[in-house]
Amino acid sequence: MMTQYALGKQADQLMTLFASAAIEINGQIKPMNLTKTREGNQVRFSIEVPASEVGTITRRIIKDTQDQIVWSDKVNIIKSDTDLRTVIPIEPTWKGGGGLG
Repeated sequence: MMTQYALGKQADQLMTLFASAAIEINGQIKPMNLTKTREGNQVRFSIEVPASEVGTITRRIIKDTQDQIVWSDKVNIIKSDTDLRTVIPIEPTWKGGGGLG
């Protein structure tokens, strides 16, 4: 089984790997501010969407420093003219298995 120390190292890697964010709103991909926080092994990535962006958000995207997509999902968020923070919590876990045979 993977130790808490190793799971913590995986969380550290996520904090480093996830570098920037974007959303797809009204059919257009637009860069957004990304905030990262960590509590224990859980890492929270917050995408900040300003009030000036209004419409339907259909995808959240996180990229690495080389602008490669490392995480994305499809959503259906109706965004009004207020600031919005959408949070993506990720917690590395160990799934047993890997036995030989």
